[in-house]
Amino acid sequence: MPPPSHITDPLPPPQLTQVAAQGFASGALRFGTISFASHFLLNRYTPLYRGLTVQYKVFLQISAMMLGGCIFAEKRVGEFNEGVRRRRRALDRSRRAWEEEMEIREMVERRIAAEERSQKGAGQQKDDSVGGK
Repeated sequence: MPPPSHITDPLPPPQLTQVAAQGFASGALRFGTISFASHFLLNRYTPLYRGLTVQYKVFLQISAMMLGGCIFAEKRVGEFNEGVRRRRRALDRSRRAWEEEMEIREMVERRIAAEERSQKGAGQQKDDSVGGK
C-alpha cells in the first residue's frame, strides 16, 4: 500500500459515515436481540446469573450490542469500499475501451482521407493527360 502522501483523495466519501452508522445499528440490533434473549434464559435457569448485580447485567448487554455494532459497521464499510473500487475499475475499463475505439476511428478516418486524396490525385493526372493531347 502506498504511503498516505501518494494518495490522491485521502478524505473518505461523505456517505461512508452513513453506511457505517447503518451497519452499527444493524449489528447492535442483531446482537442486542440475541443478548436480551439470552438474558431472559439465563435469568430463568441459572442461579449464578441471577446473583449478578443489575449494573453488571446491563454492562453485559451493552457490551454485546457494542461488539455487534462494531463488527457489522466494519463489514459494511468494507463492502462499501469494495463497491467503490469495483466501480472505479469498471469506469477505468470503460474509459480505456472508449479511448481505444476513438484511436481506431481516427486511424480509419485517416486511411479514408488518404485514399480519397490518392484517388483525387490519380483523377487529376488522368484529366491532365487527356487535356494535353
